[in-house]
Amino acid sequence: MEALSVKDHRNNLAASNQIYALSSVGKDDLIMNPELQARILEVEKECREGKCVSCNTKEDITRYLNAL
Repeated sequence: MEALSVKDHRNNLAASNQIYALSSVGKDDLIMNPELQARILEVEKECREGKCVSCNTKEDITRYLNAL
């Protein structure tokens, strides 16, 4: 799993053709453990099922991030 700050994502959004999932991370989440791995698998499954927010333009992601 690659970590990317929101600032870095915003700055590189136009040049990126990759898809990223945003997830809140707490202190306990900084070390890979069975609970974190299970959550990652759950989020991947939700994304495959369309249970996610899709942003197709820089404006979409900016609007979404500002609404958080």
